[in-house]
Amino acid sequence: MEIDNRGPPLQVVCYVFGVLASVATLLRCYVRLYLVKSFGVDDYFMALALVLFIAFVASALVGVHFGAGRHLTDILPQTNIKHAIQCWWFCYLWYCLSITAVKVSICWFLLRVIVKRIHLWIIYFVLGLNIVSGVAFFFITLLQCKPVYAFWDRQVPGDCLGMDAVIAVTYVYGACGIICDFTCTILPMVIIWGLNMNKRSKWVLMPIMTLACVASAATVVRFVYCKDAKDPDFLYATINIVIWSTIEQGVAIMAGSLATLRPLLRQVAQNLGFSSTGPSQLKDTGENNSRFKDGTGSRNKLASRNNDQFALGVIESQGNDRSLNGHPHGERREPWDNESEEELTQGLGKSKGHTVLSTAHV
Repeated sequence: MEIDNRGPPLQVVCYVFGVLASVATLLRCYVRLYLVKSFGVDDYFMALALVLFIAFVASALVGVHFGAGRHLTDILPQTNIKHAIQCWWFCYLWYCLSITAVKVSICWFLLRVIVKRIHLWIIYFVLGLNIVSGVAFFFITLLQCKPVYAFWDRQVPGDCLGMDAVIAVTYVYGACGIICDFTCTILPMVIIWGLNMNKRSKWVLMPIMTLACVASAATVVRFVYCKDAKDPDFLYATINIVIWSTIEQGVAIMAGSLATLRPLLRQVAQNLGFSSTGPSQLKDTGENNSRFKDGTGSRNKLASRNNDQFALGVIESQGNDRSLNGHPHGERREPWDNESEEELTQGLGKSKGHTVLSTAHV
């Protein structure tokens, strides 16, 4: 009689998303280190997220080796049950740390390319919400049993938090993650829609910005299976939770990395002859927008400039008149051709009643 084993589908998902996330992150690191030569805080967090995700994948695969995905009665020897549950426990920890690091990376990236105060406060809020909920979920998972190893060794005398309470905390943490994902998707869309670009270019950008919602979709699907954690046949029933947790992390890491690969794509396009070697440009919207005003002058030009430069970090948009810095075509290349977006993004500062510019370096 063939043994019912749900482990192989998890193995496939782990290998596929482990490879895809690794490739996306390594390409991001290549762009940052060798093309733009600027490795920022968001890059460190994304690299950390990948390391934690690989630890998650390794724990899941080892768990399958010890019998995860099978009915408890089919796992032989029975001592393997303890090892498989221990691997599941580690998966919970790696998942929490990995997904938190991804969201910190994405939020930090957005903090460098937005200038409106209300947008900054929104990102600060979701960043704080993500960190607080992540830390809380991590320690609740870590310390849900006393002693800790009572979680996987049921023969040890100990007390564990009720599974209903753990599931409730999981729902709350997932809801916080969804809030973060949708905010980090909708806010860039708002910025893009206000850019000095044609609508066609804006619509091209939209799918890139919606990738974070795909990770949220995986979170929502995982919600459906959270109740399975109460099933006595734990290792068999919870396999879908681990599968969708793997998908969520993999997609989130890929989404966070794809938005930084524009310099590499532009270089490849140039090498293949599909793109000119000239600078990325946006159409100048008029003489009134070509300079800043002192004192009580409007800050709208500064916001417009920063938002336009945000678009340059994702795609190449061609203009017809003048380059972004006001110089004629061909006179000088744009900073983005060899610099990172944090060097393009101009910060706001005040000095003796005048609006001044300061280059932000992370």
